[in-house]
Parts: sequence; structure tokens; C-alpha cells
Amino acid sequence: MTQLQYSTGSFRRSRAEIQTSPQQRLFGVAFAVTMEAAIVYALLMALGYAPAPPAIPGDLIVVNVAPPSKVDNTPPPPVQTFDPPPVVVVPPEITLIYTPPVQPTTISVPAPLPVPTVPPRVVPPSAPPVVFTPARAIAASHTIPEYPSISRRLREQGTLRLKLTIDEKGSVTGAVVVNSSGFQRLDEAAVNWVKTHWRYTPALQGTKPVSSMADAIVEFRLQ
Repeated sequence: MTQLQYSTGSFRRSRAEIQTSPQQRLFGVAFAVTMEAAIVYALLMALGYAPAPPAIPGDLIVVNVAPPSKVDNTPPPPVQTFDPPPVVVVPPEITLIYTPPVQPTTISVPAPLPVPTVPPRVVPPSAPPVVFTPARAIAASHTIPEYPSISRRLREQGTLRLKLTIDEKGSVTGAVVVNSSGFQRLDEAAVNWVKTHWRYTPALQGTKPVSSMADAIVEFRLQ
């Protein structure tokens, strides 16, 4: 007689497989995947990598709204019209006054007065323009000033420009230093010498001697 040996584990597994249907196994797998996804989403939301689920709307509030009022479709009453009162036109009274025409008056025009005869105006001949002749230097009087002894010892030298005033007789009445030589002793020696020794032919306004101005240059140069 043949003896059959059964193990407890093999009996339970085969029985569990027999009792579990394919639909139950599929539901179990879906539930396990859903739970794992929920746990992962909760961890990501706690770490800030996933947004929080939208808030659940609150309770529904019901507000009673009054029914719309009925629209009155009654047409408006007709507009009353009134006939305007009759207008009576009164013609204006016009009075015509006839005035006889005025006879024209004869106007005599006086004879024109004689025009006086004006003799032609005699224009005198214009005077010739007055010519100005500037003063001219007399070369014989334009000598070189004496060299100051102190300036000679100190080796002072230079050139200065003077503005001279010449009177009607040709004498130098004034001398102003325009550009200095750089040394006062040389400037004073030149002014004194020119006013004392230099002479000019006076300037002429036409034929009349007049005072005038002239420029002069004096040079002090050591040999």
C-alpha cells in the first residue's frame, strides 16, 4: 500500500491559491501601489518638492432670490395733440408823404488866384574840403639823447616809444612813454631830451597851423 506524505506548507499555499481569485489579486496589487504612491507624495510634500492638494470647498450656501417682477407690456397712452390757435395778421399802416424835389442851386466857382513867381534859388559853390597835413620832423634837430652815465656803468640799454604833443609852432610840448625801455633813467633822459631839442614843421588844417600828435622811437644801445 502506497503511503502519501503531505507537508503543511505545500497544503496551505495551494489552498490559498485556490481561495484567492484573479480579481482579488489585482485589487491587492492596486491597493499596494496606491499606498506606496501616497507615502511618496506625502514625503515630497513634506520636503517642499510637491504642491499641497487643493482645499476642499466649504458647505454650499443656498440664498433665496426673489422672482423677477412681471414686465408690464401695456402700451403707453397716446400723446394728446392740440391744434394751434389761429393767427390773425394785422397789416401795418403806411403813410406816404410826397416831398417835391429841390431845385439845384447854381454855384459859381471863383477864379484861381495867380501863383506868385518864385525866383530860382542860387546855390553857392561848395567850399573845397579842408586838407589836414600832419607835422613833419626836422631831421637836424632829432639828435640822439645823451647816455646817462649811471646807466652806462650799469650796462642798461633798451628801446622806448613816445607819444608827442606838437604845438602850432612845431615845438614838443609833451611826451608820454607808451612802451618803456625797461629802465626809468633811460625813459626820463629820452623825454627830457626830446622836449628840449626836437622840432617839427607844424601840422596844417588847410593853410592854418594847428597842434597835433606824433609818435617817436628812442633807442639806447651800448657799443
